Amino acid sequence: MSNDAAAKDALRARLGRARAAFLFIDMQNDFGSPKGKMAQFGFEIGAVSDCVAPARRLLDAARAGGYLVIHTAVINELGQNSAAWTSFWGEPSVTLAGSWGAAHVDELSPRAGEPVIVKYAYDAFVGTNLDTMLRSRGIDTLVMAGADLNVCVADTLHHAFALGYGVVGVADCLSCFSKRDRRHAEQMKEAGLYLIENHYGIVSRSADIIEIISGKAADSRGEE
Repeated sequence: MSNDAAAKDALRARLGRARAAFLFIDMQNDFGSPKGKMAQFGFEIGAVSDCVAPARRLLDAARAGGYLVIHTAVINELGQNSAAWTSFWGEPSVTLAGSWGAAHVDELSPRAGEPVIVKYAYDAFVGTNLDTMLRSRGIDTLVMAGADLNVCVADTLHHAFALGYGVVGVADCLSCFSKRDRRHAEQMKEAGLYLIENHYGIVSRSADIIEIISGKAADSRGEE
């Protein structure tokens, strides 16, 4: 997360309202709530819960700035998930269609009119119309928040990069869960952010992004 002027200029250039979309990945109750299935299965999900507040601030700023906001939701369902998925995970028990666990956490619940990409794999591009949706709107940059950084977020981010999109990882709005402990979850997050910054795109923090997009919104209003 470089703080030099060139890095901030590069980020600012990427965050034009006509070219950037904000993608909130799988912020669902089964992943982010202490009452959710992942917590019940013994995963440490504290880091996921902690990223909800900054993600909400980012979501509010993106909405206020008139940016395209997209949510994703992974669903486990026999006949929809791949054979490899079912072989690994077994009988569906997490984020079941129509369940409380599959719903987004209240703070990050989609508004009416905001697209929700329902997916049956980690990667939000696989088997969905996400790419078509973005290209039809002229979007070439994805600002990403959500969980798990090294699973669903990573698969989506890597695929986005391969498809030619610029990617921005929002460090304080990305998180990992772990069956070991919180320290291990934070170590995995550090590794994931390192990979983004050194192999894929930009890593920034929500406060810096909010400052930029709020300024762009103010500039736009001043031109009216």
